[in-house]
Amino acid sequence: MLEVRPTGAKVWVCRLTANGRRRDMGLGGYPGVSLSNARGAAAEARRQARAGVDPIKERRDVSASRKAEVTARAEAEERTFRSVADACIKAAAPGWKNPRTDPQWRAALASYAYPLLGDMPVSDIDRAAVLKCIKGVWASRPGMARKVLRRIAAVLRFAAAHGWRANDNPADLKTLRHAGLPALKGGRKHPALPWAQTAAFMRALECMPGLAPVALRFTILTCVRSGEARGARWSELSFDGTPTWVIPGDRMKHAKSEDMQPHRVPLSAAAIQTLARAYEIVTGKNAVSGSLPKIAAEQGTRLVFPSTNPLTPLSDMALSSVIRRMNETGSKDVPPPWRDPDGRPAVPHGFRSTFRTWVDDTRPEEDAAAERALAHEERQKVSSRYRRSDLLDRRISLMAAWADQCERPADASPGAPAVLGERIAQQH
Repeated sequence: MLEVRPTGAKVWVCRLTANGRRRDMGLGGYPGVSLSNARGAAAEARRQARAGVDPIKERRDVSASRKAEVTARAEAEERTFRSVADACIKAAAPGWKNPRTDPQWRAALASYAYPLLGDMPVSDIDRAAVLKCIKGVWASRPGMARKVLRRIAAVLRFAAAHGWRANDNPADLKTLRHAGLPALKGGRKHPALPWAQTAAFMRALECMPGLAPVALRFTILTCVRSGEARGARWSELSFDGTPTWVIPGDRMKHAKSEDMQPHRVPLSAAAIQTLARAYEIVTGKNAVSGSLPKIAAEQGTRLVFPSTNPLTPLSDMALSSVIRRMNETGSKDVPPPWRDPDGRPAVPHGFRSTFRTWVDDTRPEEDAAAERALAHEERQKVSSRYRRSDLLDRRISLMAAWADQCERPADASPGAPAVLGERIAQQH
């Protein structure tokens, strides 16, 4: 029948019985739906009713399913790689130690991933797309290419974990190698100064003005990573008994490792005098080694090596630029004085290798103590559960001997002990 409603609208209606219940089913409005089309729809509805199917409920289910498909398609289109990457970074950022990691991720993805993948639905990204994205930078900047590939893989794992794409990872490096991504040569190690030149380097370092050279000196004397030294706080220093610097576990490189313990660093006399010098530069007040316990208590959680902003530490570039300035010869024909055997200019992290090589060459029996001094993670997981000593007593003498090497006078032979801090002590 054609039902004319109070508004004047005309609607085709089919009256039928489904599962013993009388139903009135709308078939569409007139004249949009012709009489013949309405009759065909009514016949199909009655056929379904005779088969025991409620045609009204069936139509609603089909409509809901189509709506869900349309919604899912729209959501998939909105879940582009760019939006999922943003969500991934926001979710991971609270666990990152370095506040610069967030902008570094975003900058790398914006430069190398977003131009091709940014607007693609994350569910549509396949190996061909990743390969095309990474191939251009793979040979020209291999270090950056590896980082970008790892970050793309992390975003795709995040998407798979939320059910937004299949649980595969087209950014898997091993698979991409078979897909046409060429293998790269192994990365070179950080350039390290030969240990026999350390004392001369430290003497030259004393001529450099500012706080960054002092921070670099402290980094070398303690054999820690530059980020750990730059983030040192006065509250982490202890002068009860053996002067010790305790680096909290959450500031160590392997902070995410299970049961990461604080790292204790025994402070040599040279390291203590370096701390006094840092205090003088930052505050403009005189300090001697004996006053450091009181100074540490007064300074509390303040940074030992702050930048121009007292709440933030010196940057990694601040330490690197010290060596770069020391290597400026003023001529392209003159090699930099502070370089590794390959001719590459030394970098702050390379001094950890310098220390390790010095131990191997001069006191190999202290191999285990050197590994503890460098805070290297135990490769043998089972063994590490039982070996819980940090060998602090052995490292006290080891770090004193390393300071002797670093403070060796110009006229002394390599390995001869220096009078620690004699010149600095005279200044005070």
